Amino acid sequence: MSPARSFCPSCERQLTALENIPVISWAIQKGRCRGCQNSIPVRYPLVELMAGVAGSATYLEYGITVTGLIVFLIALTLIVITFIDLDHRIIPNRITFPGIAIGLAMGVTAEFTDLLRCSPYADICPLTQGLSDSVIGMLVGGGFFWAIAVAYYAATKTFCLGGGDVKLLAMTGAMLGWRSVAPTIFIGSIVGSIVGIIAMVVTGQGRKTEIPFGPWLALGAIIYLYFDLPFFKF
Repeated sequence: MSPARSFCPSCERQLTALENIPVISWAIQKGRCRGCQNSIPVRYPLVELMAGVAGSATYLEYGITVTGLIVFLIALTLIVITFIDLDHRIIPNRITFPGIAIGLAMGVTAEFTDLLRCSPYADICPLTQGLSDSVIGMLVGGGFFWAIAVAYYAATKTFCLGGGDVKLLAMTGAMLGWRSVAPTIFIGSIVGSIVGIIAMVVTGQGRKTEIPFGPWLALGAIIYLYFDLPFFKF
């Protein structure tokens, strides 16, 4: 039977409350399980740390508001997608498909209520502001990458992008609106290119080096959520 709460990934021993304190427990135990003494991957405290930073940044930027809560949940989702893509080279449909549906529902909500209107704490609305905003964001975001993938495959008979990347951008476009598409792609492409070049040099595999693109798209969306970049204002 699976443990009811957090457990060691090696021996599957259920962790006690004191062993389950984010980041601190991992540091005190020097990154090892108290039971089997096997190493606990650094990604666990890293995810906890990133979630904590996202929570603090959300509070400072948006206060305790509906907008802030939704932004925080989106940030957590993007963090999860980042590590899944890094570990398994996949962005699960079980995340992106519901995310797209939620984004469209957010568009409907913004269309007929004031629930997602600009927070008094924010200069720019980070979330979709209407149904058309969500639909255009979804189509432009997902459609842009889909067109690139189709064109590249037609020219080279190889895939340059995975379907998960297309659906991820469709999801963020639906949730954040069409204004988020350009900064997400721009930042993701710049950072992804830099990481890709470094990886090609380090591995020596050249263009055959496989680099997941989802984490950098997620980074672009997170930067759009938390940073006021004047050159992305419309």
